Amino acid sequence: MLAQPAADAKQPATPPRIGLALSGGGARGLAHLGVLKVLEELRVPVHCVTGASMGAIVGGSFASGVPPARLEDAVLKTNWNEVFTDRPPRAEISIRRKQDDFKTLFAPEYGVRDGGLVLPKGIVAGVSIEAYLRSLTETAVGIEDFGKLPVPFRAMATDIETGESVVLDRGSVAQAMRASMAVPGAMAPVEIDGRLLVDGGIANNLPIDEARKLCGSVVIAVNISTPPLKREQITSAFSVSLQLLNFLGKQTVDRQLAAMGPRDVLIAPDLGDISAGSFERAAEAIAIGEAAARAMAEQLKRYSLPPDQYAALRGRQVRERKGLGTVDEIRFEGLQRSHPEILRSLVQSKPGEPLKGETIAADLRRIYGRGDFESIDYRVMEQPGTRVMVIQPREKSWGPDYLRFGVGLASDFHGENNFSALVSYRRTWLNRLGGEWLNEVQVGQVSRLFSEFYQPVDERGRFFVAPYGGFGRTTRPVFVGEDRVAQYDVDDARAGLDAGAVLSTWGEARIGALWRHVDAAVNTGSPVLPGVKETTAGPRVQLFADQLDHAFFARSGYRAVASAYVADESFGSDRNYKRLEGELNAVTTWRAHTLNVTVAGGSDLGTDMPAYETFTLGGPLRLSGYRIGEFAGRRMAFGRLMYYNRAVALPDVLGSGIYAGASLEAGQMKNRFDGSSGASTIASGSVFLGADTSLGPAYFGLGFGEGGRRSLYLLVGVP
Repeated sequence: MLAQPAADAKQPATPPRIGLALSGGGARGLAHLGVLKVLEELRVPVHCVTGASMGAIVGGSFASGVPPARLEDAVLKTNWNEVFTDRPPRAEISIRRKQDDFKTLFAPEYGVRDGGLVLPKGIVAGVSIEAYLRSLTETAVGIEDFGKLPVPFRAMATDIETGESVVLDRGSVAQAMRASMAVPGAMAPVEIDGRLLVDGGIANNLPIDEARKLCGSVVIAVNISTPPLKREQITSAFSVSLQLLNFLGKQTVDRQLAAMGPRDVLIAPDLGDISAGSFERAAEAIAIGEAAARAMAEQLKRYSLPPDQYAALRGRQVRERKGLGTVDEIRFEGLQRSHPEILRSLVQSKPGEPLKGETIAADLRRIYGRGDFESIDYRVMEQPGTRVMVIQPREKSWGPDYLRFGVGLASDFHGENNFSALVSYRRTWLNRLGGEWLNEVQVGQVSRLFSEFYQPVDERGRFFVAPYGGFGRTTRPVFVGEDRVAQYDVDDARAGLDAGAVLSTWGEARIGALWRHVDAAVNTGSPVLPGVKETTAGPRVQLFADQLDHAFFARSGYRAVASAYVADESFGSDRNYKRLEGELNAVTTWRAHTLNVTVAGGSDLGTDMPAYETFTLGGPLRLSGYRIGEFAGRRMAFGRLMYYNRAVALPDVLGSGIYAGASLEAGQMKNRFDGSSGASTIASGSVFLGADTSLGPAYFGLGFGEGGRRSLYLLVGVP
């Protein structure tokens, strides 16, 4: 993919062949679109284009046959927050990774390798960015030589190992564009031909020389200069890096401008305070680029073609979107650990059926959503007698073993504080079928050590077995009325074996047997609950279904969790009883308003379930006006209607936003251990401020209950 130096081609004296050189500049570089619009209006031909960073994105799209008007329309309709979001839509994420969300693990994932911890090479992997670039350049699918694009094209990149400028002239246009815009530290580098490539603006931010080599006896250069940050704007390590990149880019631009000749044209839009990240000001940037090009109209008109000649040229250069056709085979390339059949089960594109860009994009997102890959791409390859779609997932260089951390806190500011800290260590692809060993250590109100070996039993990963074991302690408050009278400690050692099925990306079903040894006793306070030492064992069934678009502060979708356990003497249990529990959550949004409805219930079906198995209510968003765990019993029903509105949007790397909301809650707890009948419905509600962040959800609210009950609460994560 790396261009070789080429001798200047001999061109006729008239008309000149014109090369277009476009600089980088982030969102400021969208001004290039305005320049392209004016060039088209003035009938100025472009015979080749070179670009760095955003210049490579605009230039590569234009070179692929996309006319400026169509490109402008696509840019103005783009949700840039989604483009710079690494996560695929949550509905397409592996169900096991969805389950991790409710452990409130922090976003950073550390690789464990060679006795140390390894982090990704960028905050954003760029998978969504590359998918967006593929959609812009769909007309170039199947063209690997950039010289054979409708407009010959070169993208600039920088080798992060050597600092050398790299010219990309073949391969995937979208991948070349992605490499050219990979800001070091912010976006992961792209490996091409064994070289690790980052933002092309570092080594050559205005590739006039490459435009001249490629085709241009005349060069039109568009310089989107980025002014240095002022001292008060340098507030973080990222801003320091950005300032350094600005200085490096300016040095390369100055060298390129010095080589311009009298026939060349320089267009320098004055973008004022539009920053490299101001994508919401795209229309403004385009208009400024258009005005800057019009200001140079007299110089540009020297190169205008007669209408018929220009129309003929653009007729050859512009390509309409066409179908991607069919392929005879879908193949995976570059896998070292992952089994291709497991990935194939996630692909809905089929050989012999017309390929669709939207379907392919969803296929790639589902594969990426397994959590095993740092990037993914595809290409359509023509071979003698066959046409092949090659999917190219790149396995995480910091895998396959991962370490994550999490914390949770709940407080009612009346003495009830639940805290937990979690460490999760996950080893993946222990065998060709995708065996995974999970180990978790949690300390807090619930302290435990848990280990599970998850083993798929078929090549497509649809069925699995999962032996597990662990031990821990749960500390629970005991209330009589609203007074806490004791603390109940439950020590629990368990082992079990599940068999299950993966229900695509939306759910998982398990059935198995569980053995537990329980030692429960009142630690402090009145002995309201009995002390027991016993074994409980029996079959258990679990169902987990999740199609929420966000784990917390969702805007659409549903989630259902259900479990049934039957303690049975034939399994070695010291007593017989049943425990059934379930929860359903559904979310809908109109405009900025979201309604989130939850119903939950649990019962022992009249089988005298032991005290350590009781259901609880009370505390933040589970009867918010009451103390945490105030109500405990053998039969529970609960409902909540929650409303929230996003007041402040956050960049995706920080979370989804800050919310204002309120909840109405009602519950029943029957056969309570405090001796009360529990027959009446308990009403509650709250108002809150919430945040969905990369460190998990957070709520700060005021709860209301019956009889003037009030509770100030704080909820962070899932304690």
